[in-house]
Amino acid sequence: MKDIALGIIGCGHMGSAIAKGIRDKGILPAEKVFLYDVDGGRAESLAGETGFQEGELSQMVRGCDSLLVAVKPQDFDSLAKEIKTDVLSQTIISIMAGVRIERIIEKIGKDIPVVRAMPNMAACVEEAVTCISFNALVKDKAEESEIFTGIGKVLEIEEDLMDAVTAISGSGPAYLFYLAEAMIEAAQEAGMGEESAKELVLQTLYGSSLFLKDSGESPASLIKKVASKGGTTEAALNVFEEKDFKGIIKKAVEKARDRSSELSEG
Repeated sequence: MKDIALGIIGCGHMGSAIAKGIRDKGILPAEKVFLYDVDGGRAESLAGETGFQEGELSQMVRGCDSLLVAVKPQDFDSLAKEIKTDVLSQTIISIMAGVRIERIIEKIGKDIPVVRAMPNMAACVEEAVTCISFNALVKDKAEESEIFTGIGKVLEIEEDLMDAVTAISGSGPAYLFYLAEAMIEAAQEAGMGEESAKELVLQTLYGSSLFLKDSGESPASLIKKVASKGGTTEAALNVFEEKDFKGIIKKAVEKARDRSSELSEG
């Protein structure tokens, strides 16, 4: 996509991560990427880090082929009012949680190509999974998807699954962080110092995640390899079974999915 001009509207954590991924993977040359944020200091700082160019909003919108909208969902309506006259046939790429494609078209007031994407926090270390959906007017899905290869893997899905994606991969990092917090606290209660407990838990989770990904085996298969009959792991797993740990996780994901749906409708 070397000939595409991309405008990034919103230089917060996720917008910045995507911009840096584009730079690191050489997806677009620096002169083809423009940055805008209501906080001019953030855009200036990111431009300094990436070599991309700051842009005045109206001029940037008119001059770009694709616009990555990385603002907070509650700020989109005011942004749409500001840019709608400058949007002609540009592709809008949205990473706004809970904002459906039809709402974007409604607020812009034109039938335009729209891409809806949901990356997650691992974008900050370029290991995200980004789920992506397109409306029928998007001509080159691969070209628009390539923007997100700079921060990790890309998976195309139907937009109706976005609420489930939000609950699994969007909110998922917090579930792992919650588990890490509990394990660190347990290690400290067992007598370990805070730093030792943190290092032990984080490396255990990191190494185990890599092994799970690279082994090609199912989680159930790997659990059996760790848990010997009558051993320590089995004792811990029995507590999980007694407390219906799987049921708790599934219920939590269901609640997150339902909340994402409510936000989409509201």
